[in-house]
Amino acid sequence: MIDASVIILGFTGSLGSGCSYISKVLSQIAPNNYKYFKLSDIIRKILTAEGITNPTVPQLQDKGNDLRKINGNGYLVTELLREIDEEKDKYDYIIIDGIKNAGEVSILRQFPNYYLLSIHADDDIRCKRLVKNKTFPNDNEFYRADERDKLEEYDYGQQVNKCNYLSDIIIINNKDFPRVALKEKEDFVRGIYYKYVNLIEDVKNGEKSPEIFPSTDELIMTVAYSLSKKSSCLKRKVGAVIIDNHRLKNGNEQETTKLVSMPFIISSGYNEVPLGSFKCIFNPEFQKCYRDYLKETYAMKLNFCPNCGERITISFTCPNCGKINDKYLSKCVHCGKEVDIKSICPKCNIEIFEEYLPGSTKSPGKLLDMCRALHAEENALLNLHKNILSSGVNLVLYTTTQPCNLCSNKIVSAGINEVVFAEPYLMKESAEILSSGKVNLRRFEGVKSSAYFKLYQ
Repeated sequence: MIDASVIILGFTGSLGSGCSYISKVLSQIAPNNYKYFKLSDIIRKILTAEGITNPTVPQLQDKGNDLRKINGNGYLVTELLREIDEEKDKYDYIIIDGIKNAGEVSILRQFPNYYLLSIHADDDIRCKRLVKNKTFPNDNEFYRADERDKLEEYDYGQQVNKCNYLSDIIIINNKDFPRVALKEKEDFVRGIYYKYVNLIEDVKNGEKSPEIFPSTDELIMTVAYSLSKKSSCLKRKVGAVIIDNHRLKNGNEQETTKLVSMPFIISSGYNEVPLGSFKCIFNPEFQKCYRDYLKETYAMKLNFCPNCGERITISFTCPNCGKINDKYLSKCVHCGKEVDIKSICPKCNIEIFEEYLPGSTKSPGKLLDMCRALHAEENALLNLHKNILSSGVNLVLYTTTQPCNLCSNKIVSAGINEVVFAEPYLMKESAEILSSGKVNLRRFEGVKSSAYFKLYQ
């Protein structure tokens, strides 16, 4: 058995984020002897035995899904741990690269010194990297594989978005180094080691330094994540905090670590229905997410294809339990798990639900607009006192999830100077709204709430 004292660093990240490069170089440059393992190597061995010696990304994705479906979501990690157990060498430091499924995270959480590091990079940067090195022939192939990699509807599928959410530490890797800049690349990874991994090692060994304390970003984002747990939302729990980050003045505005500079929290919020309303789960009318209820109600009325008039029937096999469903529901009537329901018109071949349900291509209005809850950012903005919005303050809004378009409009109007977010959001227009309103949008980097109290003692 692997000893409980072993430090295990898991790495997750979207395609082209640099997850594999960073984790592998870290194993080489760290002062302690980290043994590097890559989960996809288990898949490659199986494919090689089947005659596929140079698998593509989709082939690796397919085989990984098959293995998890047959053997359980934690199969790859369980198999790796078994192989490590059988080796004669015993390791005190382990790196596991390529974690893709929440089940794999769950298995590793049994080890007290396990931490999950999530590597982030912007979509266009990741695409450029992988098309340039010929992993993908063009942008379209990259984005098709990337969309699948981030979040499939199956429990056993690719779930990088979920893994990012479950991570303990976020690292931003947007910089592209020239091919010859090997030293600069290694220095970047050394920075990760001394900032985070060395801290993990010190805590495990009981060597606490009085000079190590959380950054303002880490402190406030932990408060935001704590607030998010209060939300009753059935889809995504979000917390938001607004601070006055007015820095000490000494000639120019500068913050120095040698002087006390305390961020002042002036407002906060989490996504929740308005005061006095039933929470969705307790609402006597539907007792589920209101958006799911609307989609189901609309779908029940679709007896004919809105495009060509062909009669349609709803019948699909649940990807989780394999049983047949004959009505549109957001959850399988047999196993109760969420499903992504599709209905292809037999005549015109369009995907009816994607085209014509609320929030879809042909239906007016966004489904998000129909949500009964106020967003976390909205609640934080509504809680701001008018006299706070005076000259001389530097308002920074921290949110666990990047703001949507509607919240971005309100953020600009409220006079917020900067937004710091942890989890990216799909609506790219929100970033454009904030940029046009002179609001700086910045990704959070650092220790998340899941590891905050373990590492900063």
